[in-house]
Amino acid sequence: MRSLKWSTSHAVFVAEIDDEHEDIFQAVAQLQSALSSRGGVSGLDTFTQRLTACIAAHFAHEERLMRAARYGSLRWHKQQHDNARMRVGKFVARIGEGDSDAGSELVVYLKSWLHAHTRLADQMMGAFLRNQRRCVKLTFRTGTKPVDSCDWIDSKGDRFAPVRARKGF
Repeated sequence: MRSLKWSTSHAVFVAEIDDEHEDIFQAVAQLQSALSSRGGVSGLDTFTQRLTACIAAHFAHEERLMRAARYGSLRWHKQQHDNARMRVGKFVARIGEGDSDAGSELVVYLKSWLHAHTRLADQMMGAFLRNQRRCVKLTFRTGTKPVDSCDWIDSKGDRFAPVRARKGF
């Protein structure tokens, strides 16, 4: 089975999220490597604990970012996370019970899920977050100049002087 590797095709171009995705991909690759070198599921606790910790922290971080940004597809995206949490939890429980197939099934599932999720749901979210951050920067930057130092142009392209508000309003 080919090892899972993070590449820019999985990037959402939000540095903190891309770094977390890379950590998850590495954790899956380490689990896969441990499975192939050990030949069974005994002694995989360290690998499954690291993987589930990376996934849990990452999902929580993404969900906080989406809530803070008022991302319109938060419910849909969170549902995908909830489904993955449930499936991964079941695989890890089976590994803990000694199920010899559960480890490789977990790797296959996560390779497929991560590939699909990062390339659609996460890239949509990343675009939204990047655009929101640009808007915040633009809004801040446009408010830093005094009114008199700006060129005011109407919809016809003609210059005009802004109407100043009177004090007391």
